[in-house]
Amino acid sequence: MKIYKQKVAFIKYITILIIATFLTFFFHEMSHWIAYELLGYDASFTLNGAGVKDASKKLSKTEQIITSASGPIFTIIQAIVFYLILKKRNNILLYPFLFLPFVMRLGAAWANQFQPNDEGRISLNLNLNLYTISSIVVIFLFFLIFKISKYNKFSLFLNVITFVISCILMLGIAYFDAKYKLRFI
Repeated sequence: MKIYKQKVAFIKYITILIIATFLTFFFHEMSHWIAYELLGYDASFTLNGAGVKDASKKLSKTEQIITSASGPIFTIIQAIVFYLILKKRNNILLYPFLFLPFVMRLGAAWANQFQPNDEGRISLNLNLNLYTISSIVVIFLFFLIFKISKYNKFSLFLNVITFVISCILMLGIAYFDAKYKLRFI
C-alpha cells in the first residue's frame, strides 16, 4: 500500500510539473506579447517566443529593453509569489511553480551563447556583458529555491529530480515550438 501511495504522489507531482512548465512558458511569452501590444505593435506569441508580426518594424533601444524585460519580470514575480506561498504552506505540489522560473531562466542564460535571450539582450542594450543580467536573475531565483528547500525540508533528491524533469520538459517545449510554431495570437 505504501509503494502505491508513493507512485500516486509521484505521478501527481509530475503532472503538476508538466502543468507548471506549460503555464510558466505561456505567461512568460504572453507578457512579452502584452508589452509589444501596449507599445503599439501588432504582435504574436508561441510557447517559446513572441515578437512583432511585421519584421520590418524596428524597435527603439528602450522598446527592446521593455519588451525583453516583460517576460522575465513576470517569471520573477511568479517565483516570488510562490516562494511566499510556500513559506506559509508547505505544499510540495506548489513547488514546481517556484522551481520552473529558475530552470527557465537558467536555460535562457545558457542559450545566450547561441543568440542573446531576454536578459542577454537587456545586458547588451545597457552595454553590459552578455551574461550580467542573466547571472543576477538566475542567482536570485536559485536563492529562493535554496531558502524554501531548506525552510520546507525539500530534499536534494526532490530538487535533482525536479531539475532533470524540468529540463526535459523545457527541451520538449523548445522542440515542439520550433517544429510546429503554434501561435496563440
